Amino acid sequence: MSALTITSPIAEQNRSPKTTGKAAVVLITDQNYFLPTFATALSADTHTGSGTPICLFVVNAEQAWLQQFAAAVCGTKISISAANIPQLAELSRFHRDVVPPIALARLWIGSLLEEDIGRFLYIDGDTMVDDELDSLLAISPPEYGLMAVPDFMRIYIDELSWSKRRDIDHLRGLGCKPTAYFNSGVIYASKNAWNSIASSAIGFLREHPERCVASDQSALNHAARGNVDFLPLRYNYQSEYMMALDPRELGIKPTIWHFVGAPKPWDVSDWPWGEYFNKFYRQAELRLRNCDVTLPVPPKAQIAAGLSHRERSRFRMKWLYPWRRYTRRRKILSLLSQ
Repeated sequence: MSALTITSPIAEQNRSPKTTGKAAVVLITDQNYFLPTFATALSADTHTGSGTPICLFVVNAEQAWLQQFAAAVCGTKISISAANIPQLAELSRFHRDVVPPIALARLWIGSLLEEDIGRFLYIDGDTMVDDELDSLLAISPPEYGLMAVPDFMRIYIDELSWSKRRDIDHLRGLGCKPTAYFNSGVIYASKNAWNSIASSAIGFLREHPERCVASDQSALNHAARGNVDFLPLRYNYQSEYMMALDPRELGIKPTIWHFVGAPKPWDVSDWPWGEYFNKFYRQAELRLRNCDVTLPVPPKAQIAAGLSHRERSRFRMKWLYPWRRYTRRRKILSLLSQ
């Protein structure tokens, strides 16, 4: 594993030399998406040292429901707690993305953490940690900003396409440059910085929902613009990247895989996400076999649309725009090496 390097537009004096409080890995979900999120928590638990708590919050969960997981978390660093966020329902009225509005809950993470937690690594529930996180958690995040990975838009925004104008208009409405737009599925930040950024993002989402086509991700990009340190791509390797390059072919194993879009590997174990990416999901199923847990079942139309998109992309890169496979791979390798 190469040393951790960071691409940063933030002035060095704005970086806190030492963030007080310990680091935690944080996930937040509702009861419907608990199983895959618990699988992600298991993967994080496997790849962090003994001193790092894994905090899994479940929105609006009853204490009686939470108590059933005592055996499931035995032997791990995972804690499962209720997250009561009364403001979530009101903000959901401004949600415009296709993903469920529960994604907005991450904006209140700072208020859920214990006082001794000074910084946190937030990860989505459709990810899998596959390598150690301790080298990242050992460093201090920016004092006023956050750390994240470029969104997959980065590898195609300069290509000629029907959607390019729409993407450019989206970024312009957020005040972001294509090279500065990040994916919100993996974020490392101090609690104080996050509280400030999230508050600004909430205000922007309320005032300009039409600009937030990716909901909280759009709002966070607006709120954090100019204050983002970019992590290497291996900390959030998304589906569109995987469709252009499986880095394991080159001996590179990302730290965090991100199953963006549909289907997830537990829905359909097929290209680009094979059965390998279900290993922690299968562990979660086994640990939760005696628990009252809902299995997330996406709409068939969503699965069909996702499969169609992936096959269409593969066909285009092979037959219509074969050079894109090479240009995108080159961009991905550059981002992986940063």
